[in-house]
Amino acid sequence: MFRFYYQAIIAKLGELLSYYFHICMRKRYAHNSFLKKKSKTTPLTDTQKKEIIEFWKPLYSNIKQELHWFEFYNSFCDNKENLKYYIPDSIYYSIIDLYYTNPVRAIHIDDKNLYDLIFHGVKMPYTIVRKSNGMLLNSQYQAITAEQALKLCKSYKSVISKEAVESEGGKGIRFFDFDSTTDQEFIDWLDSSTELTIQEVIQQHSSLANIHENSINTIRIITLMIDGTLHVLSSVLRMGVGKARVDNASSGGIVCGIDKNGCLKEYAYNIKGERWSQHPQGAIFKGMPIEGYKLCVEQAKSLVGRINGLSRLISWDFAIGTDGKPILIEVNLSFGQLDFHQICNGPILQELTDEQMRAVIQESMKSRHQLRKTIKRCIRRMRHKEQN
Repeated sequence: MFRFYYQAIIAKLGELLSYYFHICMRKRYAHNSFLKKKSKTTPLTDTQKKEIIEFWKPLYSNIKQELHWFEFYNSFCDNKENLKYYIPDSIYYSIIDLYYTNPVRAIHIDDKNLYDLIFHGVKMPYTIVRKSNGMLLNSQYQAITAEQALKLCKSYKSVISKEAVESEGGKGIRFFDFDSTTDQEFIDWLDSSTELTIQEVIQQHSSLANIHENSINTIRIITLMIDGTLHVLSSVLRMGVGKARVDNASSGGIVCGIDKNGCLKEYAYNIKGERWSQHPQGAIFKGMPIEGYKLCVEQAKSLVGRINGLSRLISWDFAIGTDGKPILIEVNLSFGQLDFHQICNGPILQELTDEQMRAVIQESMKSRHQLRKTIKRCIRRMRHKEQN
């Protein structure tokens, strides 16, 4: 009996420590992220500091240590009265995002090779070949050889390969145009990773291609489920620039906010915080309608129930097909990027009422405090059993 009880405590403690590790990792990520943005800060006035501290002090006692984030967003905030409502990236990633996500469960499901199973019946890019846990599979999850994978992919003029897990910022994405790719080069690529998804290269709607035709320009939507109601917190359009074939800001792309009516806002921003009123290739942003945006919102609402047990705070990526309908590209169950949403659209929780906003922050904080107490309680129990 004692052995079973001891093992149960060890298992629970392991799960809790894993969760705590996520907190530490995310705080470090936010810190490193800020160091890259440090040059884009605007000092706070004494009045701004007072307003921020008065709003946040009941919610987060150490808010003075996070004032540098408000200095960063102060550079982009047009309505200074709303500055106190911005969420510091460190608090968002290490507390709020973790509270609304089950990271231990989500990390096992956040795999592009599972999309055809989880999102069955949803329009997505056709997956030609996948590699899962080192095994090559066809579209029907049947094992195949490297030669068979090559043959399947060469039946398309070009394909796109992505890392199936732990991919971000366009890293691990590679296009293969078989007019210029050798067979050996492609097979070597198959051997380079244990987790890959190789898909057809989709065609996007002409209105988005007119902005930047070399990349598939995607819509990123953040949704939050609260008490059975889905809130659309923010939406942006990500666009490639120049010869880039991806739209990620970390790969040189720019991002523009989308309003409730599905039209672009006045300015787009790059990773350095530089802004444009028109795309470097010429398209003017302000008021431009985004084809299929409202259909993307409806698509997200219809799918959220499939993964609600994994995450209630989700970042959805959609392309728009030539027919004007959404194509689901990616679903970020955790760790979805925050800064561009707040740069382009303002405070991420501004769509909520003041009461709901405070409740989101308070519940997230409460969960963190409870985590610490539970870890300490498990350790005390282990010590007590060892002494007896």
